[in-house]
Amino acid sequence: MKTIMIVLVVLLANTAIMAQDKESDFQSIEVYGQTLKYVEKGQGETLILLHGLGSNSERWIKNIKVLAQNYNVISLDQIGFGYSDKPLMPYKGSTLVEFLNGFMVQKGIKKATLIGNSMGGWVSALFAVTHPEKLDKLIIVDPAFLLGLPEDANADDIYAFANPSTVEDMASYVKRIFFQNEELLRPENLKQSLIKKLSWNDGYTVHQIIKSLLQGKDLMVDSLEDINAKTLIIQGQHDPIVPMETINTLKEKIKDNITIIYENSGHSPMIEEPNRFNTDVLNFLNK
Repeated sequence: MKTIMIVLVVLLANTAIMAQDKESDFQSIEVYGQTLKYVEKGQGETLILLHGLGSNSERWIKNIKVLAQNYNVISLDQIGFGYSDKPLMPYKGSTLVEFLNGFMVQKGIKKATLIGNSMGGWVSALFAVTHPEKLDKLIIVDPAFLLGLPEDANADDIYAFANPSTVEDMASYVKRIFFQNEELLRPENLKQSLIKKLSWNDGYTVHQIIKSLLQGKDLMVDSLEDINAKTLIIQGQHDPIVPMETINTLKEKIKDNITIIYENSGHSPMIEEPNRFNTDVLNFLNK
């Protein structure tokens, strides 16, 4: 049961906490007949920010403005999440990679740096292997799913836990994911987070992604060594979702990497320690 609960809280990292943007702030583009929503700011080389499971582009609210002072920053609602279309199909990691590549083609982006948190880290790493010619650098933040899920994980249990229906459920999420959670636990913030999460209606997508992982699809156990891009790994020390064993494996397998541990963060360092995060990312990109 303990193992199941650890898996269940993966989805926590990606709730609507800290959401501030409105749907009207997003731009739209059509990929494979589906509408993808995204926020784009700044000029220069392109950075594409990828959120985690059950979240959307608002996850990067504390980072976009700073990074956009030097780069063209795109924060994307991946297919099936946030304000993007949610076609009923068997989602898996390669599905998200396919739509990310299609997005870049439609936008005329020949090469970009990917910054992915949690599930977004998995998608970014998969992209690094399948489309290396289109990747400049790789930044993965508390990356989940690269090595799969525990054998006793249950898709239905995760689905139920990942779709909070009460403010109490949302509070449980926050306590498990954020090391610094006092502000997020205020009743009004919990209420707004629940409203936002329910409005996205991404439960089907979440369920399909988890099912694909349980089936062993698009895991990276045997392909981490194929990542050739210069890579920055950022990990929250208090993250109950991605164990240090996973980070140690990534450090060993990814050829050219720098790993930084954030002592005051859980699963979302870009929110909990945004100033340090933004500085570390810019320093890495400037090397």
